[in-house]
Amino acid sequence: MGWQVEYTSKRHVRGTIGHSMAGRVLVLCGPPGSGKSVVARVASERGMSILSLGDIVRAEMTSRGLPETPENVGLTALSMREEHGEEVVVERLIPSLTSALEKSDVLIDGMRQPEEMEHLRQHVEDVTVVAMSASTGLRMEWLEERGRGEDGGVTEFAEREEREWGWGLEMLIEQADAIVLNDGSLEELESRSEMILEALGF
Repeated sequence: MGWQVEYTSKRHVRGTIGHSMAGRVLVLCGPPGSGKSVVARVASERGMSILSLGDIVRAEMTSRGLPETPENVGLTALSMREEHGEEVVVERLIPSLTSALEKSDVLIDGMRQPEEMEHLRQHVEDVTVVAMSASTGLRMEWLEERGRGEDGGVTEFAEREEREWGWGLEMLIEQADAIVLNDGSLEELESRSEMILEALGF
């Protein structure tokens, strides 16, 4: 199949937090290994500021003195939500987002649940949402190549899939302004990310 970008709406609007900001907000969502970090890297090269919700979880894990393992990442993400509410990760991102929007467009990498989007929209008037999609087999292959501490093997992948889809990722994807079906190689995604961002007006 290769590449396909499906536009679900034509809403590309300026993000605001309280008052008009210089930048706009693009949120990337999608299952593990679907290509989000690749698009984020290209967006950074285009001058966008990159904020990662996963980095918020990893910072919390570090503050607890935990090594980065698939189990610790998952347990930390769950306990943060249980202790502080479903919107905690986005809430902790807001100060950095406010500051970044004064200077540039911002890409938020790794939103996973509708509650996070709802909380973001309480602070940002309008957001462009892009969902990444790829087959399970390709995603597993790419995660093995990536080798990030949170990725693990087949068992950990299955547990992470269950956890993130259970958070309501499918409902979040349904809100997307565009869905990128990534059925090519990782190298192809790197070369095409520029085109995707250009098409979305970023």
